[in-house]
Amino acid sequence: MVKHKRAHKWAFPLGVILSALAVVGAVTLVVLLVNYIGQRVDPKIQEYEKFLTKIILHDPDPFDSVGAVSNGNIPQLLDISIWAILQPGGDATPVVPPTDDEGYMLIKQEDVDAEFVKIFGQKPPRHASIEGSDYGFEWDPEAKVYRIPVTGTFNIYVPRVRPRPKKTGNAIELTVDYLATNDFELDPSGRYMEPAAPAKTMLITLYAQADPDYPYRVAAITQMPTG
Repeated sequence: MVKHKRAHKWAFPLGVILSALAVVGAVTLVVLLVNYIGQRVDPKIQEYEKFLTKIILHDPDPFDSVGAVSNGNIPQLLDISIWAILQPGGDATPVVPPTDDEGYMLIKQEDVDAEFVKIFGQKPPRHASIEGSDYGFEWDPEAKVYRIPVTGTFNIYVPRVRPRPKKTGNAIELTVDYLATNDFELDPSGRYMEPAAPAKTMLITLYAQADPDYPYRVAAITQMPTG
């Protein structure tokens, strides 16, 4: 990630805050940022952004369909499902799973399976340990649980959906700016200032579905066309 020169002495990267927070607290802060971004847009765009918070959190690789995702990328989608369990989104209370003797939070396979189905429309083809840029979720195949560290630092993105999404039947194609949390700053009054430019922009296709808690499922994440 490219670091930008800070123009004001009071401005500082939110990554400093994130490094001092527990996993659940970090995700909660991301939701606060999304709520702030959504204050200036119409309610439907804000709804998309709140849903996408848990999807783009750690920048999964592009894919044309969930069924075509390679085995190497399955952990990225499992990662999305686990973070969605920890922080459901919106104003919902973050989930605090039970812990083992070493202090790791434990999330059951059945819970990850259920979350995966809600988000992607099918069960995960397999389970595996997850290695993020600076955190890890260990898969225990005997106990059928994921072991989650309580603290860590994260490279996290939040979504900013551009206006006028393209709709075809139940399919909704969104142009989504990925805003890096380290690029947010605070003004003298303590309000968040959005980055001048996104870290990147992607196309995300959702399908509407009849579930009030999960009104969409993710169908594809693709590169913006060039030229």
